[in-house]
Amino acid sequence: MEFTYYGDLLGISGYYRLDPRVAKEKLNQFYDITFESLSEYCQQNNMATVQMFSDSLLFYGDDIASALEQLHSVYVRLIYKGLLLRGAVVKGKLQFEPRLTYDNYEKRLPQDDTLARAMGLENTKKGARLLIENQLAAELLYEHQEWLTQEGYVMSFNNTHYAEVPEGSALRRISPTPEQDTYEYLYFWMSPEHKTFLNLSHEFTARDLEVLKLMTSESIGLHYRETMELLKRCRTRQKVTRERLGHA
Repeated sequence: MEFTYYGDLLGISGYYRLDPRVAKEKLNQFYDITFESLSEYCQQNNMATVQMFSDSLLFYGDDIASALEQLHSVYVRLIYKGLLLRGAVVKGKLQFEPRLTYDNYEKRLPQDDTLARAMGLENTKKGARLLIENQLAAELLYEHQEWLTQEGYVMSFNNTHYAEVPEGSALRRISPTPEQDTYEYLYFWMSPEHKTFLNLSHEFTARDLEVLKLMTSESIGLHYRETMELLKRCRTRQKVTRERLGHA
């Protein structure tokens, strides 16, 4: 299924105000972590494309299921470095109209509203979020439509069709936002194997985000607060899933 993801790193303008060298180092970490997470995938999937410019990440291709798993790793690696990435993924693959260009004059006119939808959705929430367009979430959960609502997910464990989905499935991490206006990916929910693969030696805690929230202005602290609330939602769904599947 075709997809387009757009995201940007939060707080870069503030780092530039502090010191351009600080901002450059933060961006350097962003680029290195993203490359480490996505380069092998792109080499093995020639229909996938990653473009990075300043503090923005553009990722599009033909396989949203595998792309979500790759984005999961990007988000986790970044958050463990204290970097907040906010983005959204929508249905449809970004394509550009062919235009007359020169070696030093490049034109990239999108053929449709795919990129505009991704950028518009990304800007609707605060915090380090991976938002999923409603239509795309509905298609991903086409065979598990009970999971399109919170109560549907919680009540689905008595149904064999739902209970047989592995705990590590990305589908279990697609969840309505608290406002129930779109969907988000619960990337703080990781399996022990995923943590080992990402070489994460410690547990990320809400306390880390709480301290940063208290030390920053209200506008900046709001991003930390919303990220902290996301972490709590991830842990809640992970806990109930493990309990209901008998893994607790």
